[in-house]
Amino acid sequence: MVNLNKNIILISGSLRKNSFNTKILKNFKTEICKFGYNCDIIDLNEYTLPFYNEDLEKVNLPKNLAALKQLFQNSTGLIVASPEYNGEISAVLKNTFDWLSRKLPGEVPKQSFSGLKAIAVTSSTGKNGGMRALERLKILLSRLGVKDEILSFSLANTSDEIFDKKNNILIEEQIFKIRNLVEYFITDIEIGQETTEQKILKVS
Repeated sequence: MVNLNKNIILISGSLRKNSFNTKILKNFKTEICKFGYNCDIIDLNEYTLPFYNEDLEKVNLPKNLAALKQLFQNSTGLIVASPEYNGEISAVLKNTFDWLSRKLPGEVPKQSFSGLKAIAVTSSTGKNGGMRALERLKILLSRLGVKDEILSFSLANTSDEIFDKKNNILIEEQIFKIRNLVEYFITDIEIGQETTEQKILKVS
């Protein structure tokens, strides 16, 4: 019997208290938990990191970096949401990923991201749904070493009115999309883990 890793990490690239992207992640978490998975939504306000600087890295690693790396490396899936700022992902998210990508003693390159199944998420108050940032986010995740097929979700014309008081999305079409995306995401993760387990058993 395969002992599945059931940890999924969700991270929002927005620091705003009522961030639409964070609210969307909460909807993903609701659907993922239905499959019996553990979900951690990372609030980057609680994991502050200085701007990446190799001089700082050589002297003293930020105290939050080890905790973040541990969360990533103990997970099998990653869902990342970012607002679009001037066609790019948020600076705080990019900086966090720059730190996480650094190879620490005893690690292999890209260890924090290697093998993770990923979903890239964006939203926008405009019609494009943050599509430019979404493409940039997918390129970055690919370079960082997540699994090849990066799923995506974009929500256009986002406003407070499309969420209820508990941050649940009220648009049935979008609920359906998230539900189907999560089902595919979880199924793919479990197939991957089962395949890896079978290969290990054959070798042993």
